[in-house]
Amino acid sequence: MQPARLLRHGERGQALVLFSLTLLLLTLMVLMTLGFGMRAKERIEIQMAADAAAYSQAVSTARTFNAIAVMNRAQIAHMVAMAGTQSMISFGSQYHAARKATPCPVPDPAFALLDQGAAAQVQSLQGQAGAMYNAELAIYRRLVGTHLADQKLSKAVAKAVNPELDAPEQGANKSLSEVSGGSGSIPSKDELMEQVKAGTTPPDTGAVSASGGQGDAMRNATMGSIGWTWVHGRPGGSAGFGSGMAANNPGFSHYPSIGGMDSSTYQTISGRNSWAHDHAAAPALIPCPDGNIYPSPTANAWVMSDEYQSKEDQHVFMLHPAPGQGAESGKQVDELHTLGVCTVCPGIWPYSVGFNAGLLHDNGGENDFGQPKLYSMLLRDYASNSRKARPDPWNLMFRFKFADQETLFDNSAPLGRIQPTGREDVQRNQVALAAGMAYYHRPRPAAVGGGWEEPPNFLNPFWRATLVSTEGARDDKPAESLDQAGFTEHAGALRRLDEAGYRGASRTGGKY
Repeated sequence: MQPARLLRHGERGQALVLFSLTLLLLTLMVLMTLGFGMRAKERIEIQMAADAAAYSQAVSTARTFNAIAVMNRAQIAHMVAMAGTQSMISFGSQYHAARKATPCPVPDPAFALLDQGAAAQVQSLQGQAGAMYNAELAIYRRLVGTHLADQKLSKAVAKAVNPELDAPEQGANKSLSEVSGGSGSIPSKDELMEQVKAGTTPPDTGAVSASGGQGDAMRNATMGSIGWTWVHGRPGGSAGFGSGMAANNPGFSHYPSIGGMDSSTYQTISGRNSWAHDHAAAPALIPCPDGNIYPSPTANAWVMSDEYQSKEDQHVFMLHPAPGQGAESGKQVDELHTLGVCTVCPGIWPYSVGFNAGLLHDNGGENDFGQPKLYSMLLRDYASNSRKARPDPWNLMFRFKFADQETLFDNSAPLGRIQPTGREDVQRNQVALAAGMAYYHRPRPAAVGGGWEEPPNFLNPFWRATLVSTEGARDDKPAESLDQAGFTEHAGALRRLDEAGYRGASRTGGKY
């Protein structure tokens, strides 16, 4: 009887074993749920951070482009004012000559003071227009060096979201290639001007041409701003920027006659000089302060200013007949009516930062018409020291002794590799890629057909920012960008998805 009693008592505790097994399964299920949930949360977090960083880069780029455009417009305004001042010098000289033939001439010292003041204003306006180039380069240098290079702005955004996140420096390659042609630093003005003088300026491949605003676009915008009719045919004279007879005679030293100064010979608009001309249109009757009106003969007047290095500046009026290069108020005309030092001579036009218009051609639509697309690439390293120091309780970390050494078992790597892997490992590195675009948007009213009013440029501040797909344009290669940053397995996975027909947010796919 005793053995039977022991057998019955031995059946006790079976429920405890089943409960323990069930509790173990429940614990594993909870840990798996927490693990999956944490991974999903981290995936959403890193992608949102990448989107925010990409958009921040696009906003910074658009604001920089708008600031450059506003300063280019300010440059144009200064050159317009310079043309107007030159015109007043010419007309004032003509009027002074006409008053000389009446009983009420303007005293020569008084006219000389006015003439000197106007000449100084012309020089000041050109100098201020040139100084704006330094400001443009400064903000462009800040965009490239402080925001885009090494993904500095993306890194700041990532760290603000979560200190675990990082932005690899190589992830900036795409953004830099789109904006600066791949350069992470912008030369100084002096370095750029030396390149211009030596003819060694590298070809522009990005959206920005650091010294490309000095050309026909700026000159034509200036001429259009003051009105082509006024420039070429205002009553009694004309004014503008160009070469006049120099277009046909590059080696000229001065205009030899009044006839040579006639506005009908001004064939070109260029940055060779600044001129104004009033001829044969002086008032026939001159009012004097005593209330009487006196007849006066016609008179010619002319002013032409070029770069400081030359001695070809001219001022023709009354006792200063053509070529008008004598002394005035104790100064030679090339000292009184001259402009600043030229970089590439001859020329008086200030340099500025320009948009690379070459990107608008050669199937520019396949490459977003040069509007820069900026990538932001972020990563979370599950085997980083900070992660190991504070692991999640459901991400098991073990230490085993092998060959009398303690080696960290890397639970985040495939098959629990003993040594931590680099960026190429998908399991170790969580990566997010996002793209923002700085785009030009000046819409044409729908009533006249809609669409673009004009292509992208740095003459009007209509740049905006948005998030876009990382694919779609001719040079959008997200897999190559991942490869360059060391994420080879991630890039390979993306290529395999593309081969399988995955198109993401693009109609054509990545075309890997």
